Amino acid sequence: MTQYETPPGAVRTEALRASDSDRQRAARLLQDALGQGMIDLDEFTERSAAAANARTRGDLAPLLDDLPAAHEGPGAAVETPALVLKAGMGDVARTGVWDVPSRIDAQCSSGDVKIDFTEAVCPHREVTLNLECGWGTILVIVPRGWTLVFEAMATGAGDITDKITAPPEPGRPVLRAHCKVSAGNIRFRHPR
Repeated sequence: MTQYETPPGAVRTEALRASDSDRQRAARLLQDALGQGMIDLDEFTERSAAAANARTRGDLAPLLDDLPAAHEGPGAAVETPALVLKAGMGDVARTGVWDVPSRIDAQCSSGDVKIDFTEAVCPHREVTLNLECGWGTILVIVPRGWTLVFEAMATGAGDITDKITAPPEPGRPVLRAHCKVSAGNIRFRHPR
């Protein structure tokens, strides 16, 4: 076997099924390329349609191969800094359409923090949530199909409530939660 052959029993990366995150990442890269003048509107339209219909990662590769940003990382989204949310006596929220980083640090003293993943674009397979709550409330809204895993939990007089009931779906993001509560509440639920 040469160094370029696939070992017996190994799955070629291009043969793997494309996830929604893979297709969304491709759409973002194509949008950026259009904005920078690397591709024209007709090419953007054609490539975007093909990306939306891609079944495998191999289907996406030729659509992105000539774009420099597609090669900035090991086939995953470009790493972004952690999102830091701090609420003293007021409220802080991250809702609507937004790009999810691989780590979110949220703290509240007596205010509230809301993290709503319902419309968020998550290019990462796993996202770490570091949640620390004093007297307030941290509410995390988790789409159905996403997985919630508690890595660490500590409470004083407060509560950590998990109302995530939908089964996990393959290829959807995994939230790894580290929770610490003094007298407030950290709640996880699905969108209503």
